[in-house]
Amino acid sequence: MNLKNLLLSISICVVFAIIGGFLVGNSLETWFAEIRKPRFSLSLKGWYIVGVLYYIMTITILYQLLISKDGFQRKLAIWLTIVMIAGNEFWNYLFFGLKSTFAGFTGLIVFALLVVMLFITLWKFKKMIAWILFPYLIWLVYDIFWIYNLWILNK
Repeated sequence: MNLKNLLLSISICVVFAIIGGFLVGNSLETWFAEIRKPRFSLSLKGWYIVGVLYYIMTITILYQLLISKDGFQRKLAIWLTIVMIAGNEFWNYLFFGLKSTFAGFTGLIVFALLVVMLFITLWKFKKMIAWILFPYLIWLVYDIFWIYNLWILNK
């Protein structure tokens, strides 16, 4: 275990999470609690669990990349992972900060494409790390379907 790289991975995610929290404000407890949701929507507790799992996954991916041998694919994967983290926080701003289901839907499509790019890069670099991201790709299929229905319900 490389403590320095583990702490760096955790720190990167924590910094982005704090920035994301400022961008979102209290709209999770106010606006999101009041809008109409599809019947297959998770509870607020469920969304928090997904968020925690996302950060654990991201920390794990970053750590695995940081301890891997240097090379172009590794550097690209690290940058794409950081862009994914930033993109997630930007999506939170589009959806929660702007209180817009449409911006959330369109932003999630772009974000999902970025995650696919990261997955392909990880697959080329080290398949084991790509498999860590794979469940999140599956999650994004549900998430896109969910937010599309959310947008339609709240037009």
